[in-house]
Amino acid sequence: MTAFILKIIALASMLIDHVAVTFPLYIPLTFRAVGRLAWPIFAFFVAEGFRHTKSQEKFLMRLIAFAVISEIPYDLVMGNGINFLANTNIFYTLSIGGLAVYFFEKMKLRYSYQVMAVLGALFPTVLLAEFLTVEYGSMGVLFIFSMYAIKPKPLRLAALGGFALAQFLPLVMARPLGVVIPPEVFLMIACTSITVPLIALYNGKRGVNAKWLFYCAYPVHLSLLAFIALISL
Repeated sequence: MTAFILKIIALASMLIDHVAVTFPLYIPLTFRAVGRLAWPIFAFFVAEGFRHTKSQEKFLMRLIAFAVISEIPYDLVMGNGINFLANTNIFYTLSIGGLAVYFFEKMKLRYSYQVMAVLGALFPTVLLAEFLTVEYGSMGVLFIFSMYAIKPKPLRLAALGGFALAQFLPLVMARPLGVVIPPEVFLMIACTSITVPLIALYNGKRGVNAKWLFYCAYPVHLSLLAFIALISL
């Protein structure tokens, strides 16, 4: 399976998720479960992008630019007050994860021990993710970094599954305490788990070159959803 096909799957699931977010009175919560496919796939391919790009600096700057461009439509859809420094969109997470990778590559040249490069790369980026309250928080940054730093494919798939499911761990642990978990959460866990075999099918090939489609689709679809929601009031 090529990168293009996997990204199309992620894009479709993200659109379904955001439609459910925008129109919660009309769209069932199960649509949000389908949306859990998107994050692990996009995080994986950001790491792949940093692994294969000719210029990590340019790749990082593109992510940051689209984080800024996407924030206003994201805040409108999510019902947040417009704020570029809190409750920020997924491109912020991807950018900070990319920043961790970029710092790591620079620090590898400076330190004899890679553990120092890892700590030097992750410490400031994890704090930044928490400060900006990005989607998936510091766990998201660690997820992207692990997809980049871990080389053997079986280990990467194991880490992908672990990080993807870790977001649900607090809910599962709270269940014995009497916390009621909606059935849709278990569907979300199932949909998230599907990303592991999907990415296992990745053949390392790009497929159709539609780089700008996947960059522009995020702010464009959020803007359209925000506009539809506005005129339907």
